[in-house]
Amino acid sequence: MRAMNSSAQLWQQAATPGAPGAQEAREKSAWWRTVLGEYPTGVTAITSVDAAGDPVGMVVGTFTAISEDPPLIGFLPAANSRTFTDIRRNGTFCANVLGYEHEDLCRRFAARSEDRFDSEHWETSELGNHRLVDAVAWFEGRIVDVTEVGDHFFVVAEVTGLGVGDGSAGLPLLFLKGGYGSFTVPSLTFDVPGFSGQLRAAESVRDVVQELADETETECLLSTLVDDSVLVLTAANLLPIRPRNGIVGMNFPFAAPLAPALAAWTSAEGLKLWEENSRHLLGAVDRPLIARLLAWVRERGYATTVGESSVGFDEIVNDPAASRVELSDAWNAVKANLGHVLDGSVPGPDGEAVPLTSLQFPVFDADGRAQFELVVSGFDPHPSEEALQALVTRGKTAAATLTELVGGVAAPDYR
Repeated sequence: MRAMNSSAQLWQQAATPGAPGAQEAREKSAWWRTVLGEYPTGVTAITSVDAAGDPVGMVVGTFTAISEDPPLIGFLPAANSRTFTDIRRNGTFCANVLGYEHEDLCRRFAARSEDRFDSEHWETSELGNHRLVDAVAWFEGRIVDVTEVGDHFFVVAEVTGLGVGDGSAGLPLLFLKGGYGSFTVPSLTFDVPGFSGQLRAAESVRDVVQELADETETECLLSTLVDDSVLVLTAANLLPIRPRNGIVGMNFPFAAPLAPALAAWTSAEGLKLWEENSRHLLGAVDRPLIARLLAWVRERGYATTVGESSVGFDEIVNDPAASRVELSDAWNAVKANLGHVLDGSVPGPDGEAVPLTSLQFPVFDADGRAQFELVVSGFDPHPSEEALQALVTRGKTAAATLTELVGGVAAPDYR
């Protein structure tokens, strides 16, 4: 028999009657939530009306089918829920199973936002409750039993109606590791003819990339988004740290916070892909950080990386045997240095200046979306303000030339 790990011992100690103090109780609660976070749960909006006839609702991860004969459903609201008090008083509810596209709606419900029912997707059910037209599925019921179980109620209801939505909300929304996701990472449709065009475009602009590299005495790469990965298409003046077999063909997951110059001007689907790839790689999405990063990039018209996080990055992303832990560590190393970029702080933890490692510029397609990313690196890691601005200006000029050569137009908000 395997020895009990320290986490299990902590749980048992905290669960011993009379043993836990405030600190132990907090640790027990944190560990409870951490372990449950490994189990994906579906997300359902329970809707009803209050005594005044106004709509009320709550989001739960405990909705379940109980019985087929007779058809019974249930959910477990917190015992101190004020919303459930209204639902219980009304005696009926509609359980709307949320889809992937309902994440914003879900967050509005969780925040008790006043506009959570302001949508044309709501309709009134047979029992007078709000029902989502585009719900993955819906069940309506009359409450037949409420049992207090621990710090929750177990609500049982007889089913009075059920159905499926129009399918536009996508796969069911899941809650996992403290964040929302779906069964699979959303993927952009791989367009083979389009990719062939990208290869031809990369070949036609090779001279511009080489000219920029020679003129600035830097390494310059041109990459693009293929399916759910960033792929290097062409390179000029490779740095000595690069693999011996070169870097063309190197690819890595399109996951936040990497490749923000591509993400800042991509489609809504591309942006969601970028975020969800990060969730699958890191276990969570730091939305406030991502929002700040995208705002920073859009305001300046380029992205940058700092620190030594790129050391060993090529080897990790090009190694088919690289584990998820290794990839996660590489992404976290990049993320750890973002504060220096976003806050404009240059001193590192030892008081020395943090080195600037790369600049990334978007190259746009005919729809004003970032099709390529021009990456410049290998310059003085501690440039003067004047030298940095000159390099940024030259990089933007080259990116504009590339945009014109591939028949693209800059995004309306590009600076």
